[in-house]
Amino acid sequence: MFVLAIIFGVIIGYILKGRLSNLESMELKGIYLIGFGFAIEFVIILLIRKNIFTAGINTLFLDILMYLLIFTFIFLNRKNRYIVIMGIGFMLNALAIFSNGGTMPVSTSALKAIGFSTNVHTEGLYTLINANTNLSFLGDTIPIDFIGRFVVSLGDIISAIGLILFIVTSMRKSVLK
Repeated sequence: MFVLAIIFGVIIGYILKGRLSNLESMELKGIYLIGFGFAIEFVIILLIRKNIFTAGINTLFLDILMYLLIFTFIFLNRKNRYIVIMGIGFMLNALAIFSNGGTMPVSTSALKAIGFSTNVHTEGLYTLINANTNLSFLGDTIPIDFIGRFVVSLGDIISAIGLILFIVTSMRKSVLK
């Protein structure tokens, strides 16, 4: 979903007469923290799909580390309101994940709406929403079936909006001066 947000941000930036070259002058502190954080998530998903890990104490520890890196990046860049918006989205996801033992709750009906299997335990740190799920409304409950098929959360949408706004305003920086 975030790849689509980047693409949409760049397209909107161009439509609004922004320049891609302006992204080179983005003033971000600790950008490597985001890279490390998402690399950890990638490794967790890879290990789960290869049946090396299952959701448990190891994945919970790695999830905590990932979110610490992401929130450190957000804190370092808190003066940028669009980074803060992304941080709010990440916080909503973290609330859903950590209130459910380190797994993101996923709606069965949303999965079925886009034709995905409900066997989510083998795909990553997911669990199906049931009567015992905490904060299920913050889970992956929104089916998206255009330009790809996803099930996303409110947090994902807020983070994507923040990312799009950040890219657009960064691309337009010289236009706005």
